[in-house]
Amino acid sequence: MANTEKGFIIDIVTPQQLFFSGEITSVTAPGQDGLFQVMKNHAPLLSALKKGKVKLLLADKSEKSFSISDGFFEVSSNKAILLTENIA
Repeated sequence: MANTEKGFIIDIVTPQQLFFSGEITSVTAPGQDGLFQVMKNHAPLLSALKKGKVKLLLADKSEKSFSISDGFFEVSSNKAILLTENIA
């Protein structure tokens, strides 16, 4: 289990690189059935993603957002992984 004080850990990965890895308090992502948000202690989830905007709220209260192509998102035990082909 990833043990963080304020939030949880996310890794955002493309085939070319580890785009982002760090502690966040929430992530909003474009699921196949619509936008969803994940926060600390979320139940395990696996979701297909569609093209759209991902928004991160970082532990220091700053925000980071970017566009992705389709992909997959998984969260379990306060550790999330977002896999996508392209990030802009």
